[in-house]
Amino acid sequence: MIKTLQHNITAYLTILFITLFSLQACAQQEPEQALNKETASKTQPLQDDTELSAEELALLSDDSNINISFANKSLKVEFADSFEERALGLMYRKTLCEDCGMLFQFDSERIASIWMKNTYIPLDLAYITEQGEIVAIKQLTPHDLTSVPSPKPVLYALEMNQGWFAKQDIRVGDKVEMLP
Repeated sequence: MIKTLQHNITAYLTILFITLFSLQACAQQEPEQALNKETASKTQPLQDDTELSAEELALLSDDSNINISFANKSLKVEFADSFEERALGLMYRKTLCEDCGMLFQFDSERIASIWMKNTYIPLDLAYITEQGEIVAIKQLTPHDLTSVPSPKPVLYALEMNQGWFAKQDIRVGDKVEMLP
């Protein structure tokens, strides 16, 4: 009887674990699936002869820019502060001017993660805390689907051309100021 009870408890815990794991996986996929369904009906992956959808072009031409300043450099970058803007990021672009980039602002400070799906440009990614401290600078490879997580909770991520931070002598520990 005790062996049967132990077997039943083990089976119940296994089923419970599998169910919870499946629910967690579904919950993580819902925002991505919703975005994929929405964009899949409007556009196909960009080929040399394919253009962005009207919605994607509107997001790209959005005048959401922000001035940022480092100790030795000030510039204006694109500002992605909505879910849709963050999801699109720098996807589908073939070029990025020398001092151009995109600052992502998350809804709250958290461990962030970025990948390079449909991104053609090699990028550097700086993870930045709410206080403006750069806590990591990572190199990103075009089309790499590997998630690149921040080492600690951050509020911002700044994507620039690969090698930009080194050329500007900007390093982990430096401060970034967001200006109006």
